Amino acid sequence: MSQKLSSVTDATVDWAQQRGLNYIFTAQTGSTNDDAKVNALDDQSDFLLHLTNHQQKGRGRGDKTWLDTGNGESLLSTWSFKVSSPPQAITGPRIGLALFSAASKTWPSLPWGLKPPNDLILKGHKVAGLLIESISAGDSHRLVIGLGFNVLNHPRKFDEASHLSESLLSGIDFGEWFQFLDELSSQLQSAIVDCMKTELSSTACLELARAINATPERPFQVTEVTPQGDLIHNGGIRPWMDI
Repeated sequence: MSQKLSSVTDATVDWAQQRGLNYIFTAQTGSTNDDAKVNALDDQSDFLLHLTNHQQKGRGRGDKTWLDTGNGESLLSTWSFKVSSPPQAITGPRIGLALFSAASKTWPSLPWGLKPPNDLILKGHKVAGLLIESISAGDSHRLVIGLGFNVLNHPRKFDEASHLSESLLSGIDFGEWFQFLDELSSQLQSAIVDCMKTELSSTACLELARAINATPERPFQVTEVTPQGDLIHNGGIRPWMDI
């Protein structure tokens, strides 16, 4: 019988070690994105993963915060990539699609949805969020992808939040978690290449529309996602980041 997950952080560190990835683990920090941006352009590695058990100042989009239970029950991470040119405006939706695809392929029986601009939805509740930032100076560029994912538990402050294991009756084992991380890493690598382009592919546009429409209680039905990442619906058109 496979071993059940008891610490998301410990399991993710094990995964990074087994895959030979560069990573930094800090038991407690302010924000993994803030950590990743310190001297980011001096880092010559193609990839660096930042992990922690607890963020004291976890950041969301704008002035929002990301809370955690403080004991490794969530994936609190920043995936920092060296890129060849500044990421384009389609980066947000393309990275969102990568996360949605990784979760859907690992747990295909669960009703996943994507809520623009940065939330992964499960059974109508938020289980994960993205904070995407970029840093450029001269010819040096880095894409910093913060990912918080409630896996074994979630803070009870927000009624709209939930966690993955709540939807899995048998819990989560190491094999499943490693499968998800492998899939996420692969999806992000593909997305990084696309983020240097000015337009989404036709396939990405179709998949994004399906992912958004899979979210219960969405404010509108998306009829199309444009190559620029705008959402077309029966009420008009809205840019991805304006939702």
